[in-house]
Amino acid sequence: GRPGATSYRRVDAGRASMGPPRRQPPARSCFAWAVLAASISGASCDKDNIVKLTKFNFDNNVRQGNWFVKFYAPWCTHCQRMAPIWEKLADQGVAKDWPVKIAEVDCTSSKDVCAKAQVKAFPMLALISDGVLKASYEGEASVVQFETWLSSQQVLQPSDAAFSLLGPEPVAKATEVTASHSAAISAIFRNLLANFPTKSKIVNMYIYGGLLLSFLVALLCFVFRVVDDEEPDDEHEKNH
Repeated sequence: GRPGATSYRRVDAGRASMGPPRRQPPARSCFAWAVLAASISGASCDKDNIVKLTKFNFDNNVRQGNWFVKFYAPWCTHCQRMAPIWEKLADQGVAKDWPVKIAEVDCTSSKDVCAKAQVKAFPMLALISDGVLKASYEGEASVVQFETWLSSQQVLQPSDAAFSLLGPEPVAKATEVTASHSAAISAIFRNLLANFPTKSKIVNMYIYGGLLLSFLVALLCFVFRVVDDEEPDDEHEKNH
């Protein structure tokens, strides 16, 4: 195969001491919590672009729109090799704002879903459109080949149905264009969220969330440190 690509093979789905605790220095402990919060936020944002479908949400989700779904088993070696490629495909789909969603189903915990989809081997890659299995992918496991195949299935372009039903948007008169300060600030925030520091709104939400969480942790640590500094003064006054 070509560099960066994984050969697409499938396997049979049927295999199967007591004392007062020592206190850490507040500054070091707070710094560790802040780093941990930011690292957890950054590490999880990449994988969250893959929609996790289960027996509880499968039908409600695939009922509308286009879904490129990977049916897999955690013990499957070929599924494990494909996992990072599938994550990159999902990241690219979000970055390019594809109308098709990249999803996966764990067949060990959602056996009913996989039985309904007639999964015979792992991994099985299926394109589902409005609840109907449209096609199955049998090619090379690479992001480029996945995108080429999805393009051939005509699911990467947004539908024009909504535009044709609603018609063209009316052009507003210049004298009617008014915006309050709050609306302007809201527009700036939405634009910032969609374009900075990455082009993925989901990734940016996790980055800003991690920064906010780190700030809150640092603020709590500052408060706790002030309280700890006041305790010796109170004990000294009581002794006198």
